[in-house]
Amino acid sequence: MLTEHKDFNIFTLTYSGEYTGTDEEVVIPEGVNIISSDAFKDNTSVKSVVMPNTVTYIDSRAFRGCSSLERVVFSDNLKYIAPQAFEDCISLSQIELPSSLKAIGASAFKNSGLTSISLPENIEIKQHAFGKCLHIQELFVPASVSMWYGAFSECRKLTKVCFEQGTRSLGSNSFAECSNLSIVLIPDGVTRIEDFAFHLCDSLKKIYIPQSVTSIGRSSFYRVDRKNKLTIQAPKGSYAIKYAKKMHFKYEYVEENPYVNG
Repeated sequence: MLTEHKDFNIFTLTYSGEYTGTDEEVVIPEGVNIISSDAFKDNTSVKSVVMPNTVTYIDSRAFRGCSSLERVVFSDNLKYIAPQAFEDCISLSQIELPSSLKAIGASAFKNSGLTSISLPENIEIKQHAFGKCLHIQELFVPASVSMWYGAFSECRKLTKVCFEQGTRSLGSNSFAECSNLSIVLIPDGVTRIEDFAFHLCDSLKKIYIPQSVTSIGRSSFYRVDRKNKLTIQAPKGSYAIKYAKKMHFKYEYVEENPYVNG
């Protein structure tokens, strides 16, 4: 287990080198604030990393390609995970993100081995942050979460997404190419479904769109089977029904949200 090492300055912004050791367990020293870019990039030996509560920032590609990494204990004061920080960490199946976290950068966990994810409140998830996470099956999205383009795109085993009451918008390409997604629980209060939000979600058969929705992108359900699979459920006279008719989707009049209790 690594606890002392001559290259500990790789954990600061002042050093651009990489850790080249072969330790399986790394305990980062107390007092370190930043784990620098490329610090452990492509290291195939490290299996476990424990961070002290002084760490507030994990820089770009810090652990990218750490194919053996199975366990990360994050700082309770972590604020930001930079782009590609854990991309291609294919053995990383479980993480517990701290409530202090404010943003997850683009592709931060893309193509990782995550099987589930619990999102903190008030977090910003940037482009493709969890794209191609091929083992996540269900997802709960808190209302205070802000999702950028393609946040969960190509999560091909994802079958169910539930949005918390208070959610206002479903972002562009958020779940594009989630080919096994069959259940989407949209609460009352959502007003917008952005373009390509459910692009190529081939298993989506029914979706209830509440009365509160007043804007749906023309391509929100682009290349979803209109004739044989997807039925839009919504209150009579709602914007969603008008959209279904215009876009030639099947539709059903449903006056009350059947998923209000998830």
